[in-house]
Amino acid sequence: MPVMSYIDAITLAMKEEMERDPKVFVLGEDVGKKKSGVFKATAGLYEQFGEARVMDTPLAESAIAGVGIGAAMYGMRPIAEMQFADFIMPAINQIISEAAKIRYRSNND
Repeated sequence: MPVMSYIDAITLAMKEEMERDPKVFVLGEDVGKKKSGVFKATAGLYEQFGEARVMDTPLAESAIAGVGIGAAMYGMRPIAEMQFADFIMPAINQIISEAAKIRYRSNND
């Protein structure tokens, strides 16, 4: 197994999954065309897969989580990137109240 940084391993894993499955996409703040994320975890993905699969979002963690949850419900495989762990709190309602309970609200559909 090659030795690589944590970020390089994440980038490689995302790239491999996106090559393997066209339903995988990345969304988050500054992950696309100009910056490749704050830690460059999506470097090269925008160029390879385009804006339909590597999407910049507004600075709204709750929206990122909500889009990821909704896309997963419809069979997509989203990778929702939050820049820092401290920024997850605005998305907690989406994760705890929506994602965790959606099957009960949707008749398991």
